Amino acid sequence: MNIPDDSNDGNENRWTNWAGNLTSVPDAIERPTSVAEVQALVRRSRGNKLRMIGTGHSFSPLIVNNGETLVDMSNFATGTRRAWRWRDKGLDLVSYLPSATWAEVRDALTAPDPALPPMYLSSTGALASINATGFVAAGCHGTGWDQRTVSDFIYAIEFVAADGQVHVFSEDTTPDDMATVRVSLGTLGIITKVTLRVEPLYNLHDEEIVTHTESVMGPNPQSTDGEIRPQNLHKLVTGNDYVELFWFPGSGYNNGEIWIKKFNRTMDEPRDIPLRPDGWIDAMARTVMEWSAAYPVLWPPVLSLAWNTISSRARDIEAKGGFVAPAPRVLFYADQAFPILDLEVAIPIPATGPGTWDVGNVVRAWYAALNYAYKFQGDYPLTTCLHARFTRTSPSLLSPAFSTAADDRVCWMEILSAYPKSERDANKRAQAMAPHMAMINAVMPDWIGAWHGRPHWAKNWQYITPHVDVKALYPQDNLRKFDALRRRLDPDGMFLNQFLSQQGLFS
Repeated sequence: MNIPDDSNDGNENRWTNWAGNLTSVPDAIERPTSVAEVQALVRRSRGNKLRMIGTGHSFSPLIVNNGETLVDMSNFATGTRRAWRWRDKGLDLVSYLPSATWAEVRDALTAPDPALPPMYLSSTGALASINATGFVAAGCHGTGWDQRTVSDFIYAIEFVAADGQVHVFSEDTTPDDMATVRVSLGTLGIITKVTLRVEPLYNLHDEEIVTHTESVMGPNPQSTDGEIRPQNLHKLVTGNDYVELFWFPGSGYNNGEIWIKKFNRTMDEPRDIPLRPDGWIDAMARTVMEWSAAYPVLWPPVLSLAWNTISSRARDIEAKGGFVAPAPRVLFYADQAFPILDLEVAIPIPATGPGTWDVGNVVRAWYAALNYAYKFQGDYPLTTCLHARFTRTSPSLLSPAFSTAADDRVCWMEILSAYPKSERDANKRAQAMAPHMAMINAVMPDWIGAWHGRPHWAKNWQYITPHVDVKALYPQDNLRKFDALRRRLDPDGMFLNQFLSQQGLFS
């Protein structure tokens, strides 16, 4: 496991990601504020490598660019605005700059405006603090049985390519290129503007349920000679607009309980909206989880307390029949998160007929992780949660959810464990995370191999051994088509770092 050395070496350019598991020491960190400054940077950087940084929420080395140049876009703005909503030819749209977080996009879509009604995306991630450009470039997603990934909402996108020129792609002018440019991993150039399709703001009925795992996933295959009974899961995910599932180790290792978050669109007025936790509670949780990661003796009471707190909040909401709120309040349900390691895989859910899908591998993957956590519970391999979301497949060539079968779906399943970011000793951090590494390496041969999942580009799949042959997981025609456009925009590989080059995806 490659754990960064966070010792203070006096290098002012040292960059560490949000989780703390990655460090990059570039020769320089550039901070352009406009398109003209980006163009000038690219033109004077020929022969060098450029990688863009946002809020650092990637867990894989997509950004690491040692000895080269990182480009921090946080100061990029047009006047005082970083995001704005607008209409064109009957379409509801939002445009944003590479400095914008999802919170700023949210505010641009919902702020009072006498000329435009409030609008919103039909799906988002859970954290409003994440950089919105990096989110779509990495093929990230939210949840929604009939929703595509957030990258697929891109209507238009602008890059400054290796020639120093602005290249604009849109559904109107370059429809054949959109499947290529929507998930670019930062390899086509520096993104200077993104425009997404949105829709009128809508309300969601949020229902939170805590129930026995078996009531959702069916019985554990270990108790049924491998037989699975996915009927309840199928009914849940197909019968609701949005579903998320969580299993926390504090709920009990003997299958335990699942926390269900299900959201459905409604014309009802907002009601019973719960208060968000105070900021000091989030800060305390972050500190406690980091300390526990470094000192496992603390895990038993911490895991129990965490689950009791979460399940109590969920049951309070359940007792009121859920709550109704505007979509941003429901979809962005987490204000903050503590440092974690996170491995996520998009597991295919093939359609089997009109209105039916095979969710069997979702059940198998869920119990594979749960059973491992139970077997090695004394090592604490999973200290945050097992989490699942569901979306449509994606036409984007490099999306982990790519499929040509439009009716298929994917389950985005992830294993999250707290990371001791504040621990200065790299060896101690590696030792603390060894059980997590052992777990992901134990379950990934099934998740990726037997069940044909693809790892999320931004999650920590670089720790899987043996090395994931990610090139083999994508249709070769996808890679050829993507690389043809990439070589046209970046013939010398200015925007490739060592990690991406090592994957063998590009010629």
